[in-house]
Amino acid sequence: MLLRYLADSTDYKDFVYGIDHLTQSQKVVLFERLKVSIGSNDATIQEQAEVIEKTKEPIKITRVIGDKPHSSIECCLHCGSVAIKKHGTTRGGVTRYICKDCKKTFAENYGLITHYTHLSEWQWMEIIRATIDGLSLTDIAKNLKISTSTAWTCRMKIYQSLKNIYGYCDHFNNITEVDGKYERISFNGLKNKEYFIDKLGRLPRHHRSKKDRMKYLGDDFKRLFIHKPELLKEMILHGQKKMLGRDTIDINHQHLCILTAIDRANNIYIEAVTSGAPKKNDISKVLANKFSDDAFIVTDEHNSYKDFTRKNHLQHIIIESGKHIKHSFSLSRVNSLHSSMDRFFKSKEYRPATKYIDLYLMMFWWLEKNKDISNLDMVTKLFAIMTGSISAESRANLKRITIKELTARELPIDTKGFY
Repeated sequence: MLLRYLADSTDYKDFVYGIDHLTQSQKVVLFERLKVSIGSNDATIQEQAEVIEKTKEPIKITRVIGDKPHSSIECCLHCGSVAIKKHGTTRGGVTRYICKDCKKTFAENYGLITHYTHLSEWQWMEIIRATIDGLSLTDIAKNLKISTSTAWTCRMKIYQSLKNIYGYCDHFNNITEVDGKYERISFNGLKNKEYFIDKLGRLPRHHRSKKDRMKYLGDDFKRLFIHKPELLKEMILHGQKKMLGRDTIDINHQHLCILTAIDRANNIYIEAVTSGAPKKNDISKVLANKFSDDAFIVTDEHNSYKDFTRKNHLQHIIIESGKHIKHSFSLSRVNSLHSSMDRFFKSKEYRPATKYIDLYLMMFWWLEKNKDISNLDMVTKLFAIMTGSISAESRANLKRITIKELTARELPIDTKGFY
């Protein structure tokens, strides 16, 4: 019960840190004690089954071959056909299958992110726990004795897998609050100096002195001095603009709009849609077919919502500027969702680069959908998802995710031609 308590408490990371300060003999004692505890606790599988049952998903308990988790297969992972049969094993002893319809073969761990790494089951469990608890990449790397780049890759693979399975699937049929949240567009990790200077017309957002800014420009200083002296003056002498207020958002497109919707049944839609403020067509494009005819939509006075509700014959409640409530309607739920989103982003070492914003929002969506269960139950549930213990339809959406695909992603928003 002690480990169960520690695994579900905020002090668990202190427990992990403490291992590094134990003597060699103490580590041996702890290791042997854990082996005895794990080996004698046959109720672990039953306990996991009870947690999975609470999720109300048609999933199965995973079995383990060697040191990596595997899952059972019910249909072809290429075409979805149930006409499959066993087709030998791989060199690692993993069962292979062949589809009688498409004639393709695949192993039972095909598409599982836990298979395409050198990390063991306990390491993946710890990464999932740390991801749910909001630990930084530095803490994850320290706990597992891995590099921060490996920790980042594992985190992104978890986020991408959730997006592959769920996407933005919630629909609304009752009172739904809709609003946009604005975040600064971030190019964290981009090292192309010409892109910042010629495309964005600014320097990267770092604390640099006047001398450091001139040094960063290098050979471009002379070119800008001749052809764009005003831009050069702005880069060298002026601080970064704070970009506050609706007018700034509309004019410079330095912000992205995260469109959010939530109803009283905790159905949630979150998506980064466009740079600047969304227009009428942007709202219609992303919210089309997400509302039933019985839905009430509660928004602010933005004209885009008025046009959308009118075209789709939806009942529209407008909360006027300066007011917080109209009759029994308000925007309190969606505002609370925005506050939770801020806390989620602040739990990271830095706010995510815009090209990964959709993946972070997918993880936030999943956490909000499961916030009524304990952290330990969430870890068990997410581990089951990552190891393929889900419905056959969802299992078919688990695909191999490579570092190349993650780093080569385009901005997931409509940039309006500015980027």
